[in-house]
Parts: sequence; C-alpha cells; structure tokens
Amino acid sequence: MKRKIQKPVHEVFNDGFLIYGRTKTKRDSSGKRIGEKFNAEGKLAYKLMSARAEDHDMAGSIGASLDKKVKTRFPPGFRKVKMTSLKARMDTFEYDVINVDWDSGKRYLYFYLQEVGEISE
Repeated sequence: MKRKIQKPVHEVFNDGFLIYGRTKTKRDSSGKRIGEKFNAEGKLAYKLMSARAEDHDMAGSIGASLDKKVKTRFPPGFRKVKMTSLKARMDTFEYDVINVDWDSGKRYLYFYLQEVGEISE
C-alpha cells in the first residue's frame, strides 16, 4: 500500500522577526534637526520569499530596487496601518517598505523591501 504524504496544517514562519514602524525626526530646543528615532508599531514573524521578475519590475517602476521579499501572517490590526513612510527592521538592517500586498483571502502579507543600511543605534 502506498503511503500518503500529508500537507502541513499551517505555514511556518521561522526565518526571523520583522519589526515595522516609522522614523521620527528628533529636534533640539531651537527646532534644529539632530537625528532620527525609529518608533516600532508591530512585530511579525516572517518567511523569506524569492522575488519574481514582475516584483523587480514593480519596484523599478516606482524608482526603487527590490532587495528582499518576505511573507507574514495578516494581523487584524494591520488594516488600520498607513503604508506611507513605513520602515522595517530585520536582524541588524533597516529597510524601506516599497509595497505591502496581501493574498485574496487576506491571510498573508507580502512585504517588498529596499535596504537602507545597518542599524546604528
């Protein structure tokens, strides 16, 4: 009798954690800009994905380069998050979020990321 291979019950996101948020400008008492501070809004476990040619074309059309594509679960509170000026941190690197896309069932999010540099804080 042939053994049946079972499909996994749920998808595993074990490549790390993505912390998303925004950078806020720090100013001194006279209003002069003295730096930036990252304000985290949430943390999601992610799975690294391979980028398709269409993904690179989409990033190029808006004047960006695609460095990473990651897949996360779709948290219920993410619907209220504004996508403009969103940043992400993974390991020791900071990324600009080029685009956030979701699947048809709104179960997963796909983050398209452009590397900014290492975290200096």
